[in-house]
Amino acid sequence: MKNIFRSALAVAAMTLAIAASAAPVKTDAFSITLPDGFGEFTKQDQKTDSPEGKIDTTNWISKAPTGEAVVITVSTMPAPINDADKAIAGMRDALLKSLNATVESEDKGELYFKGSGAFLRSKLLVDGNRMLQVLYVGRSEEQRSAAAVGEIFQSFQAHEAPAAEPTATATTSK
Repeated sequence: MKNIFRSALAVAAMTLAIAASAAPVKTDAFSITLPDGFGEFTKQDQKTDSPEGKIDTTNWISKAPTGEAVVITVSTMPAPINDADKAIAGMRDALLKSLNATVESEDKGELYFKGSGAFLRSKLLVDGNRMLQVLYVGRSEEQRSAAAVGEIFQSFQAHEAPAAEPTATATTSK
């Protein structure tokens, strides 16, 4: 019994240490606090053509030596998103299909799911003409249910999209 109590205390102390040494990250699009041990975000940009115009997508990926990862995706659409529920359902379905995953639970844009040896948690948001996703990838249900993972999601804040630059017009003088 003493060993179980000591193990529980060690896990609690480790969880508190992770939460206490969290590293805040701020970009133009979002801010989030990652637990200690997660690396700096790497950033990938891509543009996709759609019938409505170009879709700009940026992925930020941070990995930990424990096999965990956090992925933030921000897609800027060419026009405002009029049906947020439909957009979130489409994002959810595409995510599940791409990962060949099954939903364990879902509530208000937040998903718990698993697939291919990974335990995942995701939050999907729509903000004007942007679709945002926070995705946590863990190797066990215990990792995914850690308090530090909940704090990742609680800390996530979408920032207002920057205003478009005014278009310059050419003038000539005589």
